[in-house]
Amino acid sequence: MNVVGQPLSRVEGPSKVTGGARYTADAAPRGALHGALVHSAIANGRIRMIDTRAAAASPGVVRVFTYENMMRFNPLPKPWDHWRPHGQRYLPLQDDRIHYAGQPVALVVAETFDQAHFAGTRIDVDYDAEPPKVWDPGTAIQSAFDPPEFLWPVNSSVGDPKAGLAAAPVKVERTYTMPDRHHVQMEPHASVATWTDDDHATLFESTQGVNGFQGLAAVAFGLPPENIEVVSQLVGGGFGGKGYVWPHTLLTAAAARILKRPVRLQLTRAQTFSMCGHQAGNVQVVGLGATADGRLTAIDHLSVSPSSMMDQYIEYAANASRFLWGASGGIATTHKIVQVNRGTPTAMRAPHEALGHFALECAMDELAYETGVDPVELRLRNDTMTDPYTGKPFSTRAMRECLTKGAEKFSWERRRPEPGSMRQGRWLVGQGMAAAIYTHWRWPATARMVVRRDGTATVEGAMQEIGQGTYTVMGQVAADELGLPVERIVTVLGDTRLPKSHAAIGSATMANAGASVLLAARGLRAKLVDLAVHGQKAPFAGAEPDAIRISDGRVTVRGGGRGVDIKELLDRNGLLELSAVGDYNPPDDGPKSIFSFSAIFAEVLVDPDLGLVRVNRVVGAYDAGRIINTKTARSQAIGGITWGVGQALLERSDMDSVLGRYSNRNMSGYVIPCNADIPRLDVLFCGSPDPEASPLGVKGIGELTAVSVSPAIANAVFHATGRRIRDLPITVEKLL
Repeated sequence: MNVVGQPLSRVEGPSKVTGGARYTADAAPRGALHGALVHSAIANGRIRMIDTRAAAASPGVVRVFTYENMMRFNPLPKPWDHWRPHGQRYLPLQDDRIHYAGQPVALVVAETFDQAHFAGTRIDVDYDAEPPKVWDPGTAIQSAFDPPEFLWPVNSSVGDPKAGLAAAPVKVERTYTMPDRHHVQMEPHASVATWTDDDHATLFESTQGVNGFQGLAAVAFGLPPENIEVVSQLVGGGFGGKGYVWPHTLLTAAAARILKRPVRLQLTRAQTFSMCGHQAGNVQVVGLGATADGRLTAIDHLSVSPSSMMDQYIEYAANASRFLWGASGGIATTHKIVQVNRGTPTAMRAPHEALGHFALECAMDELAYETGVDPVELRLRNDTMTDPYTGKPFSTRAMRECLTKGAEKFSWERRRPEPGSMRQGRWLVGQGMAAAIYTHWRWPATARMVVRRDGTATVEGAMQEIGQGTYTVMGQVAADELGLPVERIVTVLGDTRLPKSHAAIGSATMANAGASVLLAARGLRAKLVDLAVHGQKAPFAGAEPDAIRISDGRVTVRGGGRGVDIKELLDRNGLLELSAVGDYNPPDDGPKSIFSFSAIFAEVLVDPDLGLVRVNRVVGAYDAGRIINTKTARSQAIGGITWGVGQALLERSDMDSVLGRYSNRNMSGYVIPCNADIPRLDVLFCGSPDPEASPLGVKGIGELTAVSVSPAIANAVFHATGRRIRDLPITVEKLL
């Protein structure tokens, strides 16, 4: 059918733009109660007294919950012990202890949304407050400690990087910092919970992983997982922030269970800043040693980031330095954390890599100027086909192609290397670039395919649509493999009643969940072929199975007549439908090292008097294996570049160091890019299908596209102005 690779539009697109799409907050049944959370005004201390009498007497209020009357949840596992599913360990309304500003201290449940929120304003809370422990980048390294690992080793050392750095003719040792950032998804977090009399729940949730959510909720409530159905068919932006089970979800489910009525709760925008994770800022120290001609002899990368008092979340910012470039002397990476009074951080597009690449790739640009080697040429000289950390060969690594083709598309050869040497009218012109590597995740997934007498087929799996095009691309894979027109494929997902799949995190959906769809389609095709050759009234009895063809919904034999359509084949065998299941169970590890790669080229215009920075154009070249849909893949790149522009120039979550709470908890105070901030974008897909990564030959692309945009822009700003900004975001104040 050859629809894989075609730029098909998203099948759910019309419903989204016309307002017909149903998100979690739309799922509340008629008569549902409404919940409103009241949150702590302090960041550290205890509740001395909480008076809910006025709230309980308010119109429409059904119940007010505090730590004094909320049910007791079962303890949750650590995220690193329970990675799939995962969530923070903090359980809400269980005691009087306050760990962070914005922590829930009460839940009001009322007949209407307005009644619940009004009643919440009538709750009085007195605290025994203590000074909050806050993040101080200036002292973080001295107060940090080694956390327990949960994804990768916390620290690593290959070779003798200290000796390689000490003996290097050229050294670059720099410190880079960046602030906290928040996800600010268009859809705020929401939960809808209903329970039956026999203790079965249906939870509608804005989550990136229904199966993981189901497992952790089952632990909290002490129920078998099959007692809890989780539904999340559309998510209005996840970006990692909807990968955890957060306190509001457990409270909504608990209230519905206790009151025996459906309960709906949607967080306010301000509450999403304190209750649903964030990307923790950090301090990074990068040391590069190199020969005079720019060949790396050593890399030493330290990352320190804050975590909450309840958890020890690690932002593995230095991890990419283990894999991206070869260094003849060795590579060392170190991760440390500081516990402070704030909510638990979480993954944010792109976790780890987007932070670590800023430091590493800015340091590489500084090395390019120290050695006088062109930044693209410097990276070509340090390219490697062997993973420096494991010693394994890379399965595919089109970094060289990304660098050279991206440079050609960008017209990099016209760049004059001296800072401040290029102008466009009165504007200073800067051109910078950076490269990137992104982790390939291997996770099991299951899908089912069903073909029916009317000639349609369904793809069924508990995977997620978080805006990346899952409904569309899964149908493309199934259509090609089964031989049906893509418009006759319907994808059903986002429900734990469907075959189990993994969360939509780590840019892993296409490689893993997509592989399960491919296997299910192959299994179903094999069953149809068997019916054609061996079934009742077999139209091609005696033919070799390899000679059977299925195309456009018709079953034919090579060199034969007109054939039969699938409907007739099912009719002959008395079948209303035929199904097959695809189980994809990738190995945890393999003989080759698998990553996605990219190179980003950015041009900025800087006002020499005002210090204003405008991104003028960006070229992104990506090695993500086979591209299933060029339109949705390009859309991912546009989104990722937009994220990078925000990281580089605009985004920061400001913390009040006295009160220990975020001060810009809204869309006016937290500045993100708008249409006017996004320039001309060119996207190139490089490399070739990678069979080591997935039976589909695909590697992750969604989060890869957000990596190394910020260092490319920062490097371009230096090229324009001669000012090296090592603290994000790059603002007028820092440039002037």
